[in-house]
Amino acid sequence: MYNLITSVGLTLLATRTAAMSAVLGSNASNLRSSPIEQTSYGKDPCPCVGIDNLKGYYASQEDYYHVQRPVEAGASCEAWDDAKHPACRGSMPPQWCSQSWCYVDPCNCKLDVVPKMSTAGIKYQGNDAYWSYNTCGGTDFFTADASYSPDACVTQKKAGDCSKNDKCAWDGKQCMGKQAAATCDAKRDESVHGQDDCRCVGLDGRTTGKAFMYITEEEQTAYPPSVGATCNAWELDSHPECKKDGPKPTWCSAKWCFVDPCKCKAAIPPKTVMGPNRGMRFQGKTAFWSYATCGSKDTWTKAHSGKYCIFHDSEEKCAKEDRCAWNGKDCLGKALVNICKKQQETGILGMEAPLSGARTSTAFTAFFAMVMALTAA
Repeated sequence: MYNLITSVGLTLLATRTAAMSAVLGSNASNLRSSPIEQTSYGKDPCPCVGIDNLKGYYASQEDYYHVQRPVEAGASCEAWDDAKHPACRGSMPPQWCSQSWCYVDPCNCKLDVVPKMSTAGIKYQGNDAYWSYNTCGGTDFFTADASYSPDACVTQKKAGDCSKNDKCAWDGKQCMGKQAAATCDAKRDESVHGQDDCRCVGLDGRTTGKAFMYITEEEQTAYPPSVGATCNAWELDSHPECKKDGPKPTWCSAKWCFVDPCKCKAAIPPKTVMGPNRGMRFQGKTAFWSYATCGSKDTWTKAHSGKYCIFHDSEEKCAKEDRCAWNGKDCLGKALVNICKKQQETGILGMEAPLSGARTSTAFTAFFAMVMALTAA
């Protein structure tokens, strides 16, 4: 197990080091930049989904090989298969290994090149996740290389041919699986995927691995790799206060998930992650979470009152937190105050200001140090 953690830690360090010297993505309006990295979250009509900069790893079986990937894989545009997918480890890897891609919501993707359904077991809002090279400015050589049967939806170039397969549907330009259309119309279980007007936005289906988040200014703890993807009492088996004997805080059994602040109409506004986790992003904005969308009462925030925007009772105090903004009455997550409205009006994905290089570098260094400490224990 320690060898696995060491391998993952070294892989993540190499990935981050490479990111420091490269500019990823092609859509300049969708870049989240810093002295360390620039990352694309896809084209405006088809943004990436999932929580970016969530540190950790998960393991999967791909082409009968054991593969380790970062937990954040697919949440932003990057060549996530390069040197990771079994086919990409040789001296002459296929062209698709170097192409950037990310997971997308097929119900919020209006591109000429339709996204493809994942067969890797990754889920988004209860359905198989979809992925796209096109939204990242990449070329889909993978589909061309894949061994699709002659009657597969993606290989049909005419509406008539598409209609012959009862699993396919013609969208006016291309042939796509009916499952994508059914995905958009399906009713979700709100107790699992959040209220319809404030759905969970993390990537699910990753069962083997760990994700790491700060629970104090200095202390991290390990969560399941799909943390925040669905409504769950994520602290119950992860937080030290919840694993000890005797009475436990009420928030241990409360359910929550990550949500899109710009698509959350819950009566209780969602909150940003605490300061040490502010590197975590959803579509270029500090990650938000909600108990309310999962039908739970939020006692966590009050118990950690110094860590959240809502407890800053003046504009001056609010301004000291780069993830917070004053709306004239309350201190809320910055996206709720001055990003989401403009994003909805213009259709252009809104981004928060760049993260400081020092903070991002320090957070990753702390994570890597923790991984190495585990291997030495």
